[in-house]
Amino acid sequence: MALSITVIIPTHDRPESLSRAVGAILTQNRRPEELIVVNDGASELSDDITGRAASAGVAFRCIRRYEPSSSASRNAGLSAARGDIAVLIDDDMVPACDYLARLAELYQADSHQLVAGIGAVYATNQPPPIAQRVWDSLAAILAENRWATRRCTARYVRLPMSLAGRLVPARRLAGGAISLRQRVYTVERFTEAFGGYCLGEDTEFSFRLGRTEALFLATELVIRHEMPATGRPDLQVRGRMYAANMLYIATHSVDRGAGTWMLLLYHLAGLTLLAAAWGVFSRRSANLRLAAGLAGELSRQAGKAIGRLVCGS
Repeated sequence: MALSITVIIPTHDRPESLSRAVGAILTQNRRPEELIVVNDGASELSDDITGRAASAGVAFRCIRRYEPSSSASRNAGLSAARGDIAVLIDDDMVPACDYLARLAELYQADSHQLVAGIGAVYATNQPPPIAQRVWDSLAAILAENRWATRRCTARYVRLPMSLAGRLVPARRLAGGAISLRQRVYTVERFTEAFGGYCLGEDTEFSFRLGRTEALFLATELVIRHEMPATGRPDLQVRGRMYAANMLYIATHSVDRGAGTWMLLLYHLAGLTLLAAAWGVFSRRSANLRLAAGLAGELSRQAGKAIGRLVCGS
């Protein structure tokens, strides 16, 4: 029996990006049974989305929220979904025309429902500049995400031969393109502790869920990231959020080992120094703001830890 698919798109004041994402979903060669758009922006959605969905034969629903939170908006979409598979994509994502057909085929081949979730590979409009590649390499040297638990349920799952080589065990799925079985999404939710733009809620969700459920990456699933010029926080705010959220994940969402805090602090301190040095040598104030945000949050968290140690609360 064919599996039904619900596509959920959270959006926040990016009408052009949303229109492009909706168009890519409604022109799939295997269309979803249901499309849910969760709007937490200041402006209302354009009326033409309802008409476009009706013309494509796709049931459409808009959920209105008035407090910006990518996690809460994703959760609202999951609570309303009725499909066997829920597909979460961000409003700046454009899936290939055969995206849903390939995804449905992968889930259909898993007759024992061993696969809880499947993520996609991001493609960008243009290859990253050399400076970005150098930054990413240095961030990897600074133990990015290596501080988290090594436990990954997907590594111990024996997939059917029809899926051999098509799915790769994953510790982390990017929230801009993640799909979940109904038995999972009716129970599991993204943390709303982060709030706002969140930053890292997909990491927290994957680390927490992956301890008990099998998450995989499908390299044949490609989704293009049409990153808009607006919609992301200032880099100082981004640095503060990143440090706070990674510390939250280490405290609440992973199986901590003896080296967890050492590796995490090495990562955050190293990233702070890297951003500061990068800003000085490149003369870019944005990187200095990132370093200031990271350093400020680390200092604040250290002060709270000292206060708890001294005061006992």
